[in-house]
Amino acid sequence: MAKYSLVAVENAEEWDRFVDQSPQGTVFSYSEYLENTCYKNIRHYVYQGSEIKAGLVLNLSDDESCCVLDDLVIYNGIIFRDDKTAKPVKARSERFEITEFIIDELSKKYSSIKMALAPQFEDVRPFLWHNYHSENSNKKFSLDIRYTSYLAIRELASQLDEMNTELFRNLETIRQRNIREARKSGAILTKESDAQLFISFYTALMKEQGETVPLEKLRRMENLIDVLIKNDQGAMYCAQTSEGKPGYITIFCKDRRRAYYLFGAGNPEIKERYLGTIAFWDAFKDLANTHGINEVDLEGVNSPQRGWFKLSFGGDLKCYYQLNLFQTKARLSRQ
Repeated sequence: MAKYSLVAVENAEEWDRFVDQSPQGTVFSYSEYLENTCYKNIRHYVYQGSEIKAGLVLNLSDDESCCVLDDLVIYNGIIFRDDKTAKPVKARSERFEITEFIIDELSKKYSSIKMALAPQFEDVRPFLWHNYHSENSNKKFSLDIRYTSYLAIRELASQLDEMNTELFRNLETIRQRNIREARKSGAILTKESDAQLFISFYTALMKEQGETVPLEKLRRMENLIDVLIKNDQGAMYCAQTSEGKPGYITIFCKDRRRAYYLFGAGNPEIKERYLGTIAFWDAFKDLANTHGINEVDLEGVNSPQRGWFKLSFGGDLKCYYQLNLFQTKARLSRQ
């Protein structure tokens, strides 16, 4: 008799509570979030007997033959139950066994597998050791190391003058200058709910960078933004000039642990560069004050320009892993 079993999730509310309790759980594994990305997905529990030990959440291709990545779902994959009663050595061994079990089950069912594990997933050895001695590279996982930045913002919930906070003092000089310039110019930040305004900025930004965004992706983004705002799982902030002209938009989603930077884009007709900085900084202030958020995940520090901008706010650099297993040359839909 097998030690572990995979069982499909039936109760969405129960699943979301499990996500909240798991150290690897994020908003990107919430039932409603996944349903509104308009991608097929699977959510399973890993049972040992009658006890839930872990969860598995993955996106699927249209024909359900492959586990694929979705750029609207930053983290997915395996999330473990938080068992504070287990000795660390036993817990580590158990997580290893569960990961091996999941890999074995997935490799039997899917022609290719992709997942992006949360930064709190520590031990990827089972992936690296899968078919370790095989000379066939298609039977082995490849690993892509990605980076994000965690920024503590709880200090901004205090009544301290923002420029006397440690967070402000730790900013790059150019960010400090941008904030001072924004304050001097009379720039303001408003909360918005017009997803189409953001989509227009985003489309123009991509066009400026020589990229064409598929209409399907734009529709998916707009739908997700609308749902997040409606359900208070996200917020859309717009930095405006003193004349009230929208200049830069940032969008964050959140769970009970932290907020996550999701999207951002500027108005190509507005040239005041400080608006990008204040769109982040004042969003941090609102997230801390209004939503009680203590930490922000500024995911997306994997390209030089965007990476340095986000890291200029300070924060702690953290790595996470994207795992890929191509067992066949199967075509991945939507890729």
